[in-house]
Amino acid sequence: MPITFPHFGSLTYVFEVVLRELGRKDILLPKKPSKRTSELGSRHSPEFVCTPFKMTLGTFIEMLDEGATELGMGGGNAYCRFGYYWPVQKLILEDLGYDNFRFIMLDFLHPLRIWKVLKEESDGCSYLQTLRAFRIAWIKNRYTDLVDKMLYKYRALELEKGLSEKIAKQAFRMVVETQGLRNIKKLEDKIIDLFEQSVEIRKDENPLKIVISGEIYVVIEPSLNVDVHRRLNELGVIVESTPTLRSFIDVGHKLNPFITMHYQKARKAAQPYLQYRCGGEAMENIGDMTIYKKEGWDGMVHLYPFTCMPEIITRSIAPQVSREHDMPILSLVVDEHTGEAGFQTRLEAFVDLLKRRKVETN
Repeated sequence: MPITFPHFGSLTYVFEVVLRELGRKDILLPKKPSKRTSELGSRHSPEFVCTPFKMTLGTFIEMLDEGATELGMGGGNAYCRFGYYWPVQKLILEDLGYDNFRFIMLDFLHPLRIWKVLKEESDGCSYLQTLRAFRIAWIKNRYTDLVDKMLYKYRALELEKGLSEKIAKQAFRMVVETQGLRNIKKLEDKIIDLFEQSVEIRKDENPLKIVISGEIYVVIEPSLNVDVHRRLNELGVIVESTPTLRSFIDVGHKLNPFITMHYQKARKAAQPYLQYRCGGEAMENIGDMTIYKKEGWDGMVHLYPFTCMPEIITRSIAPQVSREHDMPILSLVVDEHTGEAGFQTRLEAFVDLLKRRKVETN
């Protein structure tokens, strides 16, 4: 019974880790979404549904054609339409004639329910073994996030173009392949050393730094955001992404009373503008606008999919936050019709404005 899941940027490695730890040998890793993937999903989806719905549906169609029979997908009683993706996708796939498949729904808001489902889908693991697998996944997620962070810094400053991406691929595989908690906890130093020793960078005194926020799937999946991190890095800009799956699955840090996770700080910072959660990452994104300004970042690129209800709220509040905190914000909407040329032009113009602003400030 081959199992697969949507391609999700660097989180694809985390999903692979948890399935391996559960003893699954029939893992069918998803293809990186292409233009065909987007066209397939868009053709068979409601016109005004979220863009991530279309992209993940296209991935499922491709993977079912490759022989997958089990589709892993997040869901649950969420604040936005994401919780209803899988039931609607199931109906669409059945209407298309696919009948030999089933969905495995992971309720991302309830870790205990995830634990139970993972145990049921494992290759004979006990509850304790399943908890261990889940724990290894959330710990390794910290290191995949670290690889992303290092890549988004070093790629902007590298002297040999393309080297940082090669090193990042090595680091991701190292995270996946490392066994044993003792060895896993050594990964932080290994990843940092790997980049520092392998990638020679130029010594810019004060490079631009832009934070990328928005809906989690759009921010993390390069195929949907037109590879915005790479585009900004190639303009010499250091970037950092704010959304992370760890805000949902990193139970170790969530239960530690001595650790305040970033999303918790962001929600608190958003209180003057948005007092209640309205879905997605809207509240966290508002808070990040103020947090990153205080930390000295030069601007923010806010990404969201067409018709995304929570991020439309963020988009409407962003101008006020920008004015009050003097934080330049560029909001960009993406869908299956997003053109690379127009996207690139807006990014270049935003970077030019930030450079001029920085020179005038200094």
